[in-house]
Amino acid sequence: MRHLAALLAACVLTFLLFWAGARIAQIVSGPERVANDYTVGQTFDLCGYRVDSRYAMAGYELEDWQGDRCRQMSALDHCVLACLERAGTVEIAAACYEDCVRKR
Repeated sequence: MRHLAALLAACVLTFLLFWAGARIAQIVSGPERVANDYTVGQTFDLCGYRVDSRYAMAGYELEDWQGDRCRQMSALDHCVLACLERAGTVEIAAACYEDCVRKR
């Protein structure tokens, strides 16, 4: 009977430990990330890809992907624009070109 009581106590303590850990994680987690004008830049439609204007700081000439270049895009261009569309930070965007070159 003592073993059963000890097992029950261990289960209750384990539950309380995990419950407290979950509560602490919930308390310290930040607010939901909502895109707004202060956290993201203006987005452009570049050849069908939605690209944030901040990625110009990563060294890309975003105006180059307009007009005739859209009709004659290479696989590398598609890869870079798709990567820029998915990128969440300027640092990630800066690595897009090298990543796409390595994939080819």
